[in-house]
Amino acid sequence: MITLTTYQEARDAFRRRDFRQALYDDGHHLMRGVIVNLHGDEHIARRRLENRLFRRDTFTWYERDRIPRIIDAVLAGPIAAGRGDLLPLARRTMTTLSIDVAGVDIPAGSGVDAQQVFDRLAELMERLARASTVAHATGDKQQIIDDGDMALRAFSTEFFEPSLARRMALVEKLEVGELEEAELPRDVLTTLIRNSDRLELDPETVLREVAYFPWVGSHSTSAQLVHAMHHIFVHLEHNPAHRSALEHDDTLRQRFVHESMRLHPASPVALRRATEDTALKSGRAIPAGETVAIDVEAANRDREVFGHHADAFDPERTLADGVAPWGLSFGYGTHACLGQEIAGGIEPADAIQHHLVGAVALMAGAMLRAGARPDPSDPAINDTNTTRKMWGRYPVVFG
Repeated sequence: MITLTTYQEARDAFRRRDFRQALYDDGHHLMRGVIVNLHGDEHIARRRLENRLFRRDTFTWYERDRIPRIIDAVLAGPIAAGRGDLLPLARRTMTTLSIDVAGVDIPAGSGVDAQQVFDRLAELMERLARASTVAHATGDKQQIIDDGDMALRAFSTEFFEPSLARRMALVEKLEVGELEEAELPRDVLTTLIRNSDRLELDPETVLREVAYFPWVGSHSTSAQLVHAMHHIFVHLEHNPAHRSALEHDDTLRQRFVHESMRLHPASPVALRRATEDTALKSGRAIPAGETVAIDVEAANRDREVFGHHADAFDPERTLADGVAPWGLSFGYGTHACLGQEIAGGIEPADAIQHHLVGAVALMAGAMLRAGARPDPSDPAINDTNTTRKMWGRYPVVFG
């Protein structure tokens, strides 16, 4: 295995079309045919299709309409109670958002306990996430993979099949003129249904694709929210007068979030496998079949790019043109994260009509305005079930 630790080599590797995804090889049962695992023309075709959904006008609709309502619903109870834990609050918010994007319905109606149903979905997403990223897991890996397969089957029966049936009925109404285009759900499943024949997508591939978006969206963004809140709390401990600005200035808070994302990428190491002999711009030779580990965490702390204090949290750091404030945490090139703008927003200078703040910064602002601060009687602890740097619990008080 060849490990790349510099920013320039890492960025170059992300852009290489002769490098295929290798991070999910151990979890291939759950990731076969999923967009992040595709390569070459197949990936380009799926990407073009899903880009029809992941457009800036869709992100603007989510940020102005859907995300604030999700945040208010999740925080209402904990704020009233005066306390909560950042991790489950973040996961509930981001899971609700990501299942919206994926196209997964939460069953409702008389006799249905919405909280119990949601908890069941969150449990399945947790198991799918652990099995798909089993390369980072501790413990019996085969057992984790087998459990992920069972979770996928349960997800299919309990959530995917009813969601699929509802959307297929809506698409049929559209085709006979009983429904307007704008009345269709704006989600991945609807997009795939309408194009499955053209891309020759079998039902199992559609299932895995739809299952992928909730777990990757909820786990990556919820972890990033907790990291960002920790950095904000540490900053406010030393600069309490900055609290009002962080509560109300979206641009300032977004800079804090982006800097936290740089230091804590959701996938600290990306794996690629060379499909042919090649060489990076640096001159490093990569033989065909070689696995390349892109150390995103190290690249994001490259002092040649981020300065001599690259390991420090500094949302005011100056960056060269073309360097994103979040570094390479969303990847780069054709495999860059599809949900980058909905999670992290865009930089104000890149906004054409509307400045997108991103779900993480929006959630952080709502919690700060509710008076969130670390619970002095119940300190936060790290997660010991993974090799990643994650929080296991992060209790806070409100008010």
